[in-house]
Formats: sequence, structure tokens, C-alpha cells
Amino acid sequence: MNKLEQLQKAFRDLMKKLETIRYIKPEDLTDENRKERDRHLAEIDIVVKDIKAEKRAMRIDAANKPSDDDDLDFDADGNFVDDDGFSSQRHGKGYEARSGRDKKDFRALFGTEPQNQYRWEDRDIDFFSAVFAGRFHPGLQTRGMTEAVSSDGGFLVPVEYAEEIHNVSLENEIVMPGAMVVPMRVNDKKLPGLNIGDHSNNLFGGFEASYKPEAGTLSEKNPKTRAVNLSCKKLTGFMRLSRELFDDIPGGGDQVVDICGKGLAWYRDKAFLKGTGAGEPQGILNSACLVTVAKETGQSASTIVYENLTKMMSRMFAGSFKNSVWVAHQTCIPQLLQLTIAVGTGGAFIPVLTKSKNGQFEILTRPVLFTEKTETLGTKGDIMLCDFGQYVVGLREEMRLDFSPHIFFVTDEIAARLIERHDGMPLWSEALTLQDGSTTVSPFVTLAERT
Repeated sequence: MNKLEQLQKAFRDLMKKLETIRYIKPEDLTDENRKERDRHLAEIDIVVKDIKAEKRAMRIDAANKPSDDDDLDFDADGNFVDDDGFSSQRHGKGYEARSGRDKKDFRALFGTEPQNQYRWEDRDIDFFSAVFAGRFHPGLQTRGMTEAVSSDGGFLVPVEYAEEIHNVSLENEIVMPGAMVVPMRVNDKKLPGLNIGDHSNNLFGGFEASYKPEAGTLSEKNPKTRAVNLSCKKLTGFMRLSRELFDDIPGGGDQVVDICGKGLAWYRDKAFLKGTGAGEPQGILNSACLVTVAKETGQSASTIVYENLTKMMSRMFAGSFKNSVWVAHQTCIPQLLQLTIAVGTGGAFIPVLTKSKNGQFEILTRPVLFTEKTETLGTKGDIMLCDFGQYVVGLREEMRLDFSPHIFFVTDEIAARLIERHDGMPLWSEALTLQDGSTTVSPFVTLAERT
């Protein structure tokens, strides 16, 4: 029996002891019963922390080598390949761009030996409890608030906690799982890109080809290139936490991980979908490549009609259609549920919003994601058709945690902020004009305002 199994057995034994007291009515509890209950709860709290620390250590150890049941193989480049055939690089060096179809968990992005090697070794006290205790702990590592002043700032988040926060965030995000993600060692990074061009004249901003007879003069041109500039923006998440979260609740540190992960997901998604690009990522709704479909003549305010959706689909870049998803604000649900297609004068109505075999909502064969992070019904951006594979995210590995026990001193609460740096923008600089010289298409299409 290994250590984890021993701890789990101890937990079960303690829970059985607690069961004998749990069903005693409060008015019948003796002082001895209360003391016994409090003692068991304290012991359970310690065992729970030990179990979580042991699991965390086992995950770190497992990440450094493939297990027998991982069902992995190697590709031609020496990277591990999962059972879907995609190169995961969870056990590789990391810091390579990940496409929309690749995995983007922490190890896939930053490798088994990330740039941040800082780990939390004290298994008796979790990292967050040590930070919020307000006392010195030798395991805490400080990080500077600015690039130039290393002595300022809060605490660097250990790699195992940064990994958990990232993975919780990824599970709750809309954009990043399907986007191109570029791990960044420094604050700025340039990616090569091609001009989108006008297919009525050429491809990719300059490429031309034509059929020539034998020994005919060649007249092809080289396509023009451009730079995609990623410059990390600082996202600061603020938390107000009670001391009791860590003193009385088992797994208080894990709750902070969950709060941080889901919080990062919410604000990153919001920026990637509608950020201004000024001090924050360039959102899809404010990008130059966005195609906006006009409302129908005489269309009522705050409505969605079938023609809106078919015309949006016709403006989706053909190469992006198979990767596209609908993103709709939750206020659009009543309109979409009532939307039908009439079949003949006396036929039935076919619903537009349907369900696939796996329970996923679909519109015109493409999945639908409902969210509050776009615009409300009737506003431009309330419904979009997007290929997130044409959106790039630059992500720094390190996270930093700052805290203060002084701001809410009179209520015995702690102010904390988690800081992460990233950037994002569409890979397209403009919409593509098709060969007809007038129709524009894009990986990102939305519906105009209806007021």
C-alpha cells in the first residue's frame, strides 16, 4: 500500500468515526460528543491536505515521464502522440506554437521542464495558506512588479499551482482551446504572416500564377509578407478572501486555484472576443478583418431571422467553415429556439437550432456556444460565426500573486491579486475579397445591429 492509499484509508476511517456523531440531534450532543466531533474534523482537515499534496506530487512526477497506460507513441520528430494522432508534446521541451487542433494544457505549452522551475516543497502547508498567513516562510519566492526592480512585488506562483490554474482556466474558456497559442519567453514576439490579398488580382497579397507555353516568359510575383506583433498585456485578477477560508475549510488553497482559473478564463475570453487592442488583446469584434452582415429590410428590432444566419454562413471563409462555431449571447436563446423553416404552404416547421448526437446544440451543422461575454440581443456581436484557429494567443508562463492583509483589516479579510501576461489578435489583417471583386469573406462573421 503506497502513501496515497494509506492516506485515503485514514480518511475513510475518520469519516466512519464521524458518522456515529453526525446523526445525533444538536440538542442531544454532549460536551464530550462536541469535543470528539471537533477532533475528528481537525484530523480530517490534516488528512485532506496530505492527500491533495500527495496527488499534486504524483502528478508532477507523472508529468516527467510517460506512464504505461497513457496510450502514447512517438512521431517522426520524437514527440509523443496521443490516441487521436496529434502531437501533444506534454513530455517534450515545450515553447512551440500550438495550432487549433493541438492540446494546450500547461505541459503541452511549456514542456516537462518549464522556464519557471520554482516548486513548493512544504507538503504540510499549502502555498496559498503560507502566503495568506502573513508570516515569513522560507519556501516563498518573491517576484518583481516591474522588469527592472526585482526586489519589488509579490510571490511567484509555483509551477504546480500555475499548471492547475492554467488547466482549470482552459476547461472553462471558449477561444483559447481552438486558437493558435504561442508560448512566450519574453514580453514581445513577432510572427511571420502573409497579406490576405484580393483574389480578383492575386493571392496572398502578391502571388500570381498563369499557364505558359514551353519556353514562355514567366511573370509570377512573390507574395508580400507582414509581421504579427504580440506584446503581452498584464491581466490582474482581484480577490477578497476571509481568513476562515483557510482556517476552517478543507482544501482552501484548491478553492483559490479554482477561483483563479475560472476568473482568468472569463476575462481572457471577454478580451479575445471584444477587447479594444489598447492595453488589452485585440478582440474579434473590434478587428479589421471582421465581416458584418446587414440586417434584413424591415427586420424588427432585437430579432434574429433565418436569412441572417444563411447570409452569415455565406460570408465565412470557405477554408474556415469546417472549424467554425457559432458564439451567441444567452439573450439570443429565445429567438433561436423559436426560429423555424416553413416547408411548403401546409408543411411542418423545421427547427433551426438542433441537437447533435452528443447533445451539442447546432445551427446549420455547426456547433453553438452560448456565453455572456459577447453583446446582448439586437446589438452587433450578439451572434458570431468564428474559426478560432485564425486567432493567435501569446502566453507567458509565469504567474505572480500579490496580497495585503491591511486593506480589509477591520473585517479580518485578505486582498489578493493574481497577475498573468498574455496577448491575442486575429491572424488576418483584413477581410478577403473573392475573385468576383466584390464579395468579402473572413474567419470571423457577425450580424449588424438591429434597433
